[in-house]
Amino acid sequence: MLPLGHLTPKTLLGAGGDQRETMGHLYATQIASAIATRDPEETRTVMVGFGLEKVDMARETFFDLIELVQKVI
Repeated sequence: MLPLGHLTPKTLLGAGGDQRETMGHLYATQIASAIATRDPEETRTVMVGFGLEKVDMARETFFDLIELVQKVI
């Protein structure tokens, strides 16, 4: 799923380096896109916080996390 183009991720606290920040932005835009796709009338700001021990760049991990979030929302 491609994220919606109008979403603008911003780092508010921390990040821990470029790789963590990039992954955080990717996860946040995917989560916000899933919410907006599910409810197009939704206009609230989405804040996402992660406490990941390490940055896992594996494709499977990314899709597993997004699938888990979609089940919750």
